[in-house]
Amino acid sequence: MSSNDRSREVDNNQTSASMSFDIRFMKKGKHSTFLLLPESYHAPIGLVIAHWGNFETVFNACLSGLIDGEKADGGSRDTDGWQRHRFKSRRRLFKDICSEWLVSWRPAEADVLKGLADRAGDLGWKRNLIAHGSYGYTILPHSSEVTNCRAVNQGTGDEFRFDADILKKLYHDISHMTADLVIAFKCFGEIEGPFHALPDTEILKVYRESIHPRNPNPKKRPPQP
Repeated sequence: MSSNDRSREVDNNQTSASMSFDIRFMKKGKHSTFLLLPESYHAPIGLVIAHWGNFETVFNACLSGLIDGEKADGGSRDTDGWQRHRFKSRRRLFKDICSEWLVSWRPAEADVLKGLADRAGDLGWKRNLIAHGSYGYTILPHSSEVTNCRAVNQGTGDEFRFDADILKKLYHDISHMTADLVIAFKCFGEIEGPFHALPDTEILKVYRESIHPRNPNPKKRPPQP
């Protein structure tokens, strides 16, 4: 976690182009492709992808619970092979079960879950472009400064423009959505898996009160060697 006094990016969020390679894994006779994205973008891109993977694991567990619950209640919906469907189809199935079965006995929770499915659709297309799109950027003449970073779907032309803060907000939004899903589902059912969530206030309390190099209070940073 970084504090508000983190180093600011230069004008217009431009940062230096950077390649990230480990010399231990470079091999004679091999060639490496590279992206000249700013180094401050590398970890947030990975966290967007990691948090989405965690969300889909939780989402699938909740969808499995909805399918099982509807079947136990006498439903005859054809859900064979749902695990192999693309997320768009699984999200539609999730909303259908909420609208056609869950709403009859837990209407408030059904509305919350449908709203979360809609949020997932909005965040999902951004994640998809980050994970599967091509990266574009502009390097200013006679400099190493990168601007206008974007992920592009070459088939549709869809673009998602980003900088470090946009990427960080995206994975925080995905993390919040995942926790909201766990909390909403546990109001009426159980899901299998080690799905952990803590209030942000508790996480921030640990951040502010524990000893670590990034603590905003200099008195709670470890002594310099």
